[in-house]
Amino acid sequence: MITDFQKVPMSDVDLLGAQVLPLQTEAMITNLRVDIAISKINLEFTPNDPLGYAQQEAYLRGQLDILQFLQDNSTTAAQTLKGNES
Repeated sequence: MITDFQKVPMSDVDLLGAQVLPLQTEAMITNLRVDIAISKINLEFTPNDPLGYAQQEAYLRGQLDILQFLQDNSTTAAQTLKGNES
C-alpha cells in the first residue's frame, strides 16, 4: 500500500501521459468546479461563528484550487505531448 510519503516511480513520458485527462474527466471536473463555486457563493456568514465561515470558505477554495491545478496540468501536458509529436 502506498502512503502519503511514497512516490510511484514514473518516467517523464508516463507522467505527461497520466496528466492528460480524458474529455469525460475534464467535463466532470468542470461540473464539480461549478457545484463548488455555487456552494461558495451560497455560504452564509454568521456573526456568531466567523471562524466557521472562514473554515468553510477555505475548504471550498482548496477544492477549487486543486481541481484547477489538475485541469491546468492536463492542458500543459497535452500541449507538451503535442509539441513532442511535431
